[in-house]
Amino acid sequence: MLSAPARTGSEQSDAGRPGPERSGPGWRLWRDPFGVPHVQADDLTALAHGHGYVTGVDRAWHVEVLRHRAEGRSAELVGPDGLDGDHLTLAADVPGTARRWWDAASAQDREFFAAYARGISEALAETWPGTPEVRELGLTERTVRPWDPWTPMAVHLDAHLLTGSLPEQLWRRRVRRELGDAWVPVLDAESPAAAGSNAWLIPGELSASGAPLLAADPHRVVEESGPYQPVCLSTPDVRVRGLALVGLPGVPHFGRTESAAWAITAAMTTTEHIADLAVENRDGAWYVATTGERLEHRSVVLRARGSVERACLLRSCAAGFVLPGTPAAEAVLDAAVPGTATTVTVVFPAPTADPARAFSACRELLSARTADDVMEAVSGWAVPCNDVVAADRDGSCRHTVTGSFLGAAEPPRPLHGITVRANQRPSDPCASAARLACAPPHRARRATHLLDAAVAEHGAVCHENLLAAQLDTAAPHWPPLLRELFADASPTAVSDPVATVARVGSTGPVRTAPEPDVASRPVGAPSRPADEPSAAGARSGPADAQEPDMASGPVGAPSAAGAASQRKGESRTTNASAEAADSVRAALLNWDGSMAAGSWTASLFAVWRDAFVHELMRTTPLSVLSGPTGMPTVWDPFLHGPGRVGLAVENIVRHGPDLGVDVRWCARTALERVAHEHPGTALPPWGALHLYTPWRSDPALTAADPVPVGGDADCLLAAGTLPGTGPACVRVPAARVLWDLADPAASWWITPDPVARGECTEPPLHRWSRGEMDHALPWVPAGSVGRSSAMGPAGPAGSASSSGGSIDLGALPPLPDQSAPGPRVTLRPVEPGRDAAAIHEWVRAPRARFWGMTGWTRERVREVYEYLDASPTHHAWLLELDGTPMGIFQSYEPHADPVGATYRVEPGDLGVHVLLAPVRTRRPGLTAALGRLIIAQLARCGTRRIVAEPDVSNDRAVARLIATGFELGPTIRLPGKTGQLAFLRVDGLIESR
Repeated sequence: MLSAPARTGSEQSDAGRPGPERSGPGWRLWRDPFGVPHVQADDLTALAHGHGYVTGVDRAWHVEVLRHRAEGRSAELVGPDGLDGDHLTLAADVPGTARRWWDAASAQDREFFAAYARGISEALAETWPGTPEVRELGLTERTVRPWDPWTPMAVHLDAHLLTGSLPEQLWRRRVRRELGDAWVPVLDAESPAAAGSNAWLIPGELSASGAPLLAADPHRVVEESGPYQPVCLSTPDVRVRGLALVGLPGVPHFGRTESAAWAITAAMTTTEHIADLAVENRDGAWYVATTGERLEHRSVVLRARGSVERACLLRSCAAGFVLPGTPAAEAVLDAAVPGTATTVTVVFPAPTADPARAFSACRELLSARTADDVMEAVSGWAVPCNDVVAADRDGSCRHTVTGSFLGAAEPPRPLHGITVRANQRPSDPCASAARLACAPPHRARRATHLLDAAVAEHGAVCHENLLAAQLDTAAPHWPPLLRELFADASPTAVSDPVATVARVGSTGPVRTAPEPDVASRPVGAPSRPADEPSAAGARSGPADAQEPDMASGPVGAPSAAGAASQRKGESRTTNASAEAADSVRAALLNWDGSMAAGSWTASLFAVWRDAFVHELMRTTPLSVLSGPTGMPTVWDPFLHGPGRVGLAVENIVRHGPDLGVDVRWCARTALERVAHEHPGTALPPWGALHLYTPWRSDPALTAADPVPVGGDADCLLAAGTLPGTGPACVRVPAARVLWDLADPAASWWITPDPVARGECTEPPLHRWSRGEMDHALPWVPAGSVGRSSAMGPAGPAGSASSSGGSIDLGALPPLPDQSAPGPRVTLRPVEPGRDAAAIHEWVRAPRARFWGMTGWTRERVREVYEYLDASPTHHAWLLELDGTPMGIFQSYEPHADPVGATYRVEPGDLGVHVLLAPVRTRRPGLTAALGRLIIAQLARCGTRRIVAEPDVSNDRAVARLIATGFELGPTIRLPGKTGQLAFLRVDGLIESR
């Protein structure tokens, strides 16, 4: 659901009128009714200052945790668990890299970043002692040091240190060492803690609005309030809404200006290569054995809360750094004597093309007007590597891959048709950057299917289609896999499938499983002809390891090695347990693949999948991955064997039999285990098991109440679990955004933030879990026509009637030769179905050419007024004299209109348009009298300034405004016209009379 803000009150200034929440030199801060900040500033430097300030206010604890991590000092805040991460940060020289890139940046970028850091520092100085987390952890007396100008760069580099390909390369190395080369592609899957995303672009010709649409939802492990901060930023030349990365100015990942928009997904590129280098100790120093290069080193002391200290060495070579090992491994290196030889892992990052432009996109994107402007702004981006789609109001659509990576460049290219980016493999790997750990194709194919279906059914894609796709919980690839896995089992007859599901743990409806959405190799079928040599021949594991025997045996049956593993846990199946297992099997075979929060069968599937992964880890060669990783604990989320096997379970089902895994035996044993562990008990629906709450940076902090979530790792609603480790969410959509370039007000967003801000008492997390989105507007409290507004309640004469919401403006004054009052003037909300015919007659006349609807059909006019009728910020009224329609009065809140991008919107501003219908006999002085009644009504209802922008060539309208007392502003470019801005102050008008 796309929701609009209710018009609640805002903070009041000393004069009793709404004022900004905070203000600083050249900037002021507003919040929309959902608590989202809007920083309004004189220029970009002041804008960055205000943005930094509100970030420090809203995310005080989180930004300090991020800063401490970026400086290798997180353990000082969160305790000894942070020491391994701090060692890695310093080994990768995150602080030094940030300082070098800061020194290389342009003067404009340095000023921009320095202002942001200054704003955060000022906010922390004010808010730190009162921050809830600080009080809960007893850190109120801790001194908060001001941020350095380059600290935002360091924070960003550190936050994305593990989102590149390094964790994947280490995982592949572990698989290669413990299982052999043949297992590497089988266990290739999205990393459990990586940053993935969906990003879709609909061109104007396929969009219901006629302009490009962009929708995106980044998938992250969400810490605290999340990595993204919804924010609106405006100056006299800039008006942007987007998702800022906490700790970094601007909106480099997801944003839109008045005429351009952009979104990213993780590019899944290879961002470095690693090498295990033989080194030898000579005279107390380490040298690379093959080249003789000396490893440079320096000593540091890591400190943790509780007076814990750890001394360590940071080692590096000319083009890379030595990856820290476990404390025990590091101690061996430190204590080595001359003549000792060992091996170290060296990380060689991809070179950065131009450090001077590594972060320039943060500032430059704010001024983007076209898709090509976006491409130019992101051209120097360094970290992380992003897959970028962009579009503009004129219909241009572009794509590129940015960042520092290995392999072929992917320069900007035009896009045609619906574009779906979902971390899938490129269609032409040879002409693309090197990629690792791409997502399975299911999300991309499912999104393409749903969007194509919308076009086929309706002729175009609308906002609701995009949101429905983002919330889609189908996993259509699993039912065909289950049918193939259980094909050789003999089912027990089940007369009532629903009853069967209930007995084994589900009471949800049973539907026929859909056909697979992608053609794929049958389970157990060989991946190469039988006479082709196996890839296992290139195995690089231990010399005494046995190669899998894949030359014989039935489909899905294990090799000799697999059979030996199987015998370790040979199943002892009774007739009763077999019948119960067949009941589970029948329920799963009748499942439609839906992972909706209300599905009981989804819970049963998840429980079976966990049991299946347990069997794979217990009875197959994969069991070697259950042991320790041999790496520091910071790598556990990436190298944890059961979790990684769980994410690759589909690959294992398809290709494991070639490597000696009897996947069907494991699947059947998992059925028996589920039947045994859940005898006759009903499992709760999926949402009750699949709970989500943001991760706390310190486990001692109170967690937010969990919320139920549907979806799964490979669903479009990618609320991912780690199969084999339980049903809880690990990675979720960290935001959802939707940009429609037909209208700046057609923008929506939501994040899973557990904190309610501003006047909104419900945390965004709750609306996020319900699939809702909030209106994204650079909000300033507006004036009103006749309802209670952010400016205060309407006066007696401004109250709407109980029937139809009409507003009685009062009677016209009597004519000079009459004593009786004139006709009563009423504003009645336009009813499109009822009023479209009359309005069409008025606007099609040549005299109404400046209204912009000359030549329109009645249907098109009706559609426009239906849009206004549904809008929370734009309203249309009929002016009636004693019940007879005689014109149109329209109002709009400037912050939600293109006009608001052309001047500095003030609190209490309200935009208006008026069109009087032609009459045979016009009442003398009618126009002026109507104007006085309308102005008085707006003033009573809290409007402080009326804004008008007639076409600059409409001389009569401009002259009428001047005669009424409007002051002319600049001429402005608007879609379809050049307007003449004009302002009339009406605050205090009622009092003065």
